[in-house]
Amino acid sequence: MNIFRTIASGKHAFREEFVSAFLAYLLSPKMDHGLGFTVLSRLLTHVAEKNDAQPLNELAAKFKSRLWENIFDNEFSLPVVELEFPYHGGFIDIVIKIDNWFIMIENKILQSSKRENQIKEQYKGLQEALQSREFGDNYHILMIYLVPATPSEGGWSVSPSFYGELDKVELRKNDYKALVSWQPSTYEDTDAVSVVSIIREIMRDEANGMIAPINMEVRHALLSLIDFAIGEFQGFYYEKATTKKNGGQKHKVADVLNMSGEYYIGIRYGRGGLIENAWKNKDFMNTEVILSEENRGWQYLPLDEFVALTKWSIAPNEHSLEKLSWSNSPFATPNLYRVAKHGKPNMRIGSKVD
Repeated sequence: MNIFRTIASGKHAFREEFVSAFLAYLLSPKMDHGLGFTVLSRLLTHVAEKNDAQPLNELAAKFKSRLWENIFDNEFSLPVVELEFPYHGGFIDIVIKIDNWFIMIENKILQSSKRENQIKEQYKGLQEALQSREFGDNYHILMIYLVPATPSEGGWSVSPSFYGELDKVELRKNDYKALVSWQPSTYEDTDAVSVVSIIREIMRDEANGMIAPINMEVRHALLSLIDFAIGEFQGFYYEKATTKKNGGQKHKVADVLNMSGEYYIGIRYGRGGLIENAWKNKDFMNTEVILSEENRGWQYLPLDEFVALTKWSIAPNEHSLEKLSWSNSPFATPNLYRVAKHGKPNMRIGSKVD
């Protein structure tokens, strides 16, 4: 049973705050999961390695479970985790205090929830909140932007637009910033640290006896979280009736091209799959696709986008892709070539290897 998928299958959308709350639970050593400092220390260690931030390694090294302690020792302090930290202008999903370190985490589980300049404003807001208290300038901030990776026929990747938001933030001296993804990128050696990879690493270490055993309920919850994240935080699939007069979920492409309204069209492998199947193929007009009133994931394209891509793919010399947004659209090489050669828009092509 996956409790996350079950809850996300309800009538209303699964809220990002629910995932933030569970992540905060895992990061807090005070909670009853029995993992102690493990998740927090692994996160800091991997972020430190990716960002050449030795102070974060030193911070993580402080976390040790102690049985024999000096009751008069004031140097040791547990991390304090706060959900929905308020600042002038909004809230930060998670803030963790460790001595004079503050780790702020802004969590996104969907590409569409990205907000321009949000983390820049949050970083400034946290500084103002700390300076108004007893800290003055005697504190350090690690800003973590936790975002989804997106799958395509070319593999999982993190949208450049998320990196762009991080680049907008100008740090104080001795502060750090890092992008962390939920799902592991196909290019993880060069891309962000991922939460799923960290959890998998912890579970491998537990299986090999390198860390203390994880109780059955927590192990199941961790496996469920991995499955939920890899499934792009979607619930179980089920058919939904649409409000179209002719009813039914499946429609021929030819009929869809004449529709209007706020609909999403489901096709395997999303943009890449659409181009591959429709490329100079008029018979594609007879193909049946799924019509939905809600976005069920990356394989569902907005109606106007589906129409533009279909017309261009069938007759690339007669149509253009100039009005489409190409952010976060990794393609396999054949389709990348087609878009670059026949798309006709003024755009740039980026790849992992120049």
